[in-house]
Amino acid sequence: MLCPLRGPFSSCAARGFTMLELMVVVAILAVLAALAGPNMVPVIERWRVRQAVEEMTTTIAYARSEAIKRGGNVVVLRTTPETSQCGLPSSVADWRCGWTVFDDLNGNGALDDGETLRVSPPSNGVSATNANASGASFAITRWGEAQGGGTLTFVFASTRTGSTVKTALCMGGGGRVRTKQGATTCD
Repeated sequence: MLCPLRGPFSSCAARGFTMLELMVVVAILAVLAALAGPNMVPVIERWRVRQAVEEMTTTIAYARSEAIKRGGNVVVLRTTPETSQCGLPSSVADWRCGWTVFDDLNGNGALDDGETLRVSPPSNGVSATNANASGASFAITRWGEAQGGGTLTFVFASTRTGSTVKTALCMGGGGRVRTKQGATTCD
């Protein structure tokens, strides 16, 4: 469409934003981002801890179903890779480097070639501790319970200094898994 008349009252005047309007909007967004940024840290920490808890919950459910299907001998073993991201843990209770589910075909309790079923990677910014300190692994029986009975407890917490974000994950004798936020036990 051709616009024969040009001027401030023309219906064909150019539309858009001035540089001043754009600068005001950018300044408002910068102020809002500066106010919201520090408040996002706890949200991100809770999300990371929740993600690690859900990964362990999924791992336990998977290990239980495989143990029932295979008639037992399924083991969940903490991973101890020697990498810059995850140095070798100093304690068997330290599961921060991830874990591996494997079918212990020969019954030796060790991960051998061809036995791996599933590998869970390390959780960034989250510590994972076996609160029972019962070892670097746990086995699941053919009935879907932790071998040896009792309760298996893991505590997942943010690694940021001063953070109070943590969640306990417990697997009871019957294989039931429950979680409790802000705690180190599920009592």
